[in-house]
Amino acid sequence: MTEKIDAIIVAAGSGTRLGFSMPKAFVPLHGKPILLWSLKQFLSFALVDKVILVVPEDLIDKTRKQFDDNRITVIRGGDYRWVSVYNGVCQSKAQWILVHDAARPFVNHTIIDDLVKKRSEFDCVITVTPEVDTIKEFKADRAGTTIDRSKVVRVGTPQLFRRSVLLDGFKAVPKMDNVPTDEAMLMERTGIEVGIAWGDPLNFKITTPSDFRIAEALLEKDKSMCMGPD
Repeated sequence: MTEKIDAIIVAAGSGTRLGFSMPKAFVPLHGKPILLWSLKQFLSFALVDKVILVVPEDLIDKTRKQFDDNRITVIRGGDYRWVSVYNGVCQSKAQWILVHDAARPFVNHTIIDDLVKKRSEFDCVITVTPEVDTIKEFKADRAGTTIDRSKVVRVGTPQLFRRSVLLDGFKAVPKMDNVPTDEAMLMERTGIEVGIAWGDPLNFKITTPSDFRIAEALLEKDKSMCMGPD
């Protein structure tokens, strides 16, 4: 029997840095909410059983009406990212969980497929892309040592986890001095080996107005990208 995979899309962040009053995932990108672009990709991926959307509490009812599909579960987010993901994991009975940022609209089947292929080797696999810029340490306004960029990567989403291992990791969070910035860091802190799968630099996270303008321009230029969401 094929092991089930559920996807969690974290869509509880604010849109403040984008200059919008609404949560970032609901900001219209090329006429459609940002989260819809990645949602469509996961729903159309053959191995994904269902998608769990984690949204702000005051948008639960609206989101459920907007995405009326029995493969989509809409739940409340938390004050921290790990709480939002934990809430999503608790709604799943799948053996594997994909966690994705709603603000990365350009995920595609190739990226997802490269992740899930590695589940026979690792309990956690992250999407990475090469670092192409010169990277330096710094202190105040002084540049420090240059870091060998061939030894570092940029970490993105989606990320893949064996559900049982991820749940065990969440139990350790309250005892940590600093909350992990993502679930892969949580796995690392609890001694779980983290595998990598090479992603696509175009699967960037929309954080600033400049990122948003770039995303709009990409969709305007490449009409094939617009074939995703209905």
